[in-house]
Formats: sequence, C-alpha cells, structure tokens
Amino acid sequence: MADTIYDILVSSNIYVEVFKETMPLVIAGVLLHLHYNNRITALEAILYAFATEAYTMLRVGPTFTATFFVGIAFTLEQLHLFIKGQIYVHRKYLLLLILPALSSFAIFLIVQLYKDPFYYPPGKQTAFYMRPVYFYVKTYLPLFAIGAKILQDREQISFDFFAGVMKRIAKFSFVIAILQIFCQIILRNETLGEILGLQQRYMIEASTFVFSVRVQALFGEPKVFSAFLSLCIPLFMRDKEYRMAALAVLMGILTVSQTFWINMLSATLVFMLVSRISSTRLKIAGTLGIIIGLFLIIAESKEYFIKLYAKNQNSTMYQLVFKRSVYRYDNEIWQKNNVIMGMPLQRDMELPVVDFLKDQPYLLLSGYGAGNSTFIPAQYFFGQMNYENRLNGIGGHNLNMRWFYILAEFGIFSLFIFFFILTQTKPGILPFESSYFAFIWVCFFFSQIDLFLIITALLCAYAPDDSPSLAVYKPDYSY
Repeated sequence: MADTIYDILVSSNIYVEVFKETMPLVIAGVLLHLHYNNRITALEAILYAFATEAYTMLRVGPTFTATFFVGIAFTLEQLHLFIKGQIYVHRKYLLLLILPALSSFAIFLIVQLYKDPFYYPPGKQTAFYMRPVYFYVKTYLPLFAIGAKILQDREQISFDFFAGVMKRIAKFSFVIAILQIFCQIILRNETLGEILGLQQRYMIEASTFVFSVRVQALFGEPKVFSAFLSLCIPLFMRDKEYRMAALAVLMGILTVSQTFWINMLSATLVFMLVSRISSTRLKIAGTLGIIIGLFLIIAESKEYFIKLYAKNQNSTMYQLVFKRSVYRYDNEIWQKNNVIMGMPLQRDMELPVVDFLKDQPYLLLSGYGAGNSTFIPAQYFFGQMNYENRLNGIGGHNLNMRWFYILAEFGIFSLFIFFFILTQTKPGILPFESSYFAFIWVCFFFSQIDLFLIITALLCAYAPDDSPSLAVYKPDYSY
C-alpha cells in the first residue's frame, strides 16, 4: 500500500521528478539570499516559500519544502542570537515553547503509572518518546522562530504590508492556475502540468471539462490553495479590488474543496454579522457557535440533501458544491456514524482519532503527544487505505482541523493556553484587523493555516512603534 500511494505522488517522468525535488532547495536558497541582502523581508520570504509547496523533496519526506528550509534557516539564526544573549523570549511565549514538553511528560506519567493504550510496531517503542522531539525541532520551533523574525522586522512590516504580499501571491497564483487549466484542457500535456505544480493524482481524475481540473497553483494541495484564496478575498474586498475577489472565488470553486465553502461562510459571518462586536475572542466564539448550529441543522436534514444531489447529480454546480459533502454525510456504504456536532469528519483522518479518544477520554487532558498519531492502534483505521501502513508503523496522521489537532496531540489545557495567548490584540486595533484576525482563527478550526495564524497574531498584538522588549529584542545591525 505504501508503494501504491508513493507511486501516485511521484511523477512517472524521472526528469520531472528530479526538477520537482530540486526546486525546494533552489527556491529556499534564492529567497534566503534576497532576504539577507535586504531585498525582501522575512515575511515575504516565508510566504513566497509557502506558495511553492507543490515542489517537495518527496524521496526524503513530503514536508521537505522551501518553507521547511527557510524556517530552519531562521531557526538556526534565532538560536544563535539567543545563545549569544542578543534576544530573549517573553514569559507568555516561553510558556508556548514548553507546552509540548509538559504534554510529553504528562503522557509519560499516564503510560507508566495508569494505562498504556498505544500500539507499538516491532522495534518502535523508543520512537514513541523521540517523535515529539523530532516534531518540536522540525515543525514547532521554526514557527516561533519565524514569529521572532517578523517581530524583528516590525518597523517594516504592518498589517497593510502583509495584505499587499498576500494579494501579490494570489495574483501570481491566478496566472499559474490558468496555465494549469490550459495544459490540461487544451494541450493535454501532463508533463508540463506537473512542472507547473499539478499533482499526477489530480490529473488522473480530470477530464476535458474545465470544472474537472482541481487547480492548486504552486501550493501543496488544492485544499491549501483554497484556504489561501479564502484568506485573500476579504483583503481584496477591503481594498475594493472586486474583480480580483471574483477571480479568487472562481479559482476557489475550481479547487473543488469543501474548505473553501466553509471559509467563505466564516467570512460572511465574521465580516457581516459579528463585525460590530469589539472583542476578537467573542467574534471567534460567536462565529463558531453559529457555524456549528448550521452544521447541526444540515446534519438533521442530510437525507433531504442526499436525495437532492441524487436528483441533480449531472448538474455541474451540484457536482462542484455538493458531491464531496454528500459523500461525507452518506453512510450507506460505511455503516458508521462520522458526524460530530453536525460536522462530517473525514473517515481516514479525524474519525479514527475521535474514536480512539472516545475510548481513552483521559488523553484529552494531555493529548497523545506531538507526532505520536503513528501509535494509535491500527484497528481504528480498519477499512482505510492506510490500514496496512498503520499495522507496520509507517507514516504519521495529519489533521486538517487544527483546533482538534492541538486538542488531540497536546490536550485541552494546551488548547486553552494557545487560544488565550494568541488571541491577545493591541489597544486600539482597527475594526477590520480585529475581524480579519477572528476570521483567521475560525478558519484555523477547519484548515491547516498554522503559519498565517502566527503571523496575524503577532501583527495584531504589536504596533510598529511598540518596544521590541515586549517579546524579542535584537540590536541594531543587519544581516
């Protein structure tokens, strides 16, 4: 099974695969060169890298992208400054930095003194305690190093600057997405499509019909592109770039991602219904409450929507909007309820973790440990494509619903700490910035947008003229 999945991801053309696996180092090298020569800011470097994650060193690992290499470079730089005593970490961010260690210690006590609910493939028991360390160094710490870099450039970087970079990337992505459609529909050239960032598995699904092509520009996945577009649309609307906003909506539709529609609903609620609320936290809570209420109504009426789709399944619009939703709600084949709070969980992603935590509810306090999803017993994945991999302890298990991800891997107390620290805003924050920040947090519930959450949290917490000693201090010199 592992070989089959790998074959789907890897290009059948060896030269194309070499190109795709070389590009992360090339892109990261160029961006870091431009940054350290004061041509672009740290914010631009990391966002440009994020927008090219279609290129990945898959033979090393799917997460070895330009974003990874830029993040590691920033991490090494910040560690060097920290060791030399040229920067320090504010107490509240220090608490966030040690949360994974506290979670791992709690899990250790639970496993040793109370109950061990995990499955250890042969020879992998030590990895249960080492994976959180690997996750911390590779994923967690770089996020905060990126945040520190952004604070150090605070005089150059503002919310408006961030909005400008986002819109610039979106416009470039529109061009790439149009070229992807042209390659698929007109030229029907898979090799050129892969060079332009399309994944082979999505090209296999596509036909000669324009709405059957799942565009992704140079982003890692169509759903990632759709999440990014949904974050750009309010920025286009604010600046009255309505044509660009309409084009972003069209591209979002062409990703055929449910994430896009949920994020658009979130944007509508945040900017039109709860925007007058002054508290950012209340905006987040109110919007999520409304969305969950709507999901509960839909879940109760799911039979009606399933029949409606069956009646109109040949309609292009129904295919784009309802097909994937109906599949998630329809349990005729699976015979297993996957609906939680009205939301249909993905059967191969969130649902096995939910079932595991239902059987082991005490793990809600500590989580099961960063990166330790590999050790969830394989029986929870029975019937899924990755079942054999689970038996052999191959691969991890990513969760797109990031609030749930934090809850599952770090525990409920960590989720509360994350929320209360990373929702603090500066005095006198502009209404649009407050609403946009709330929108990011709501989207974070459904989408893997960790980087954007960290960036906007810092932009909304500190003004350009704030003293850098509030969080990170750097002497006046350039790199």
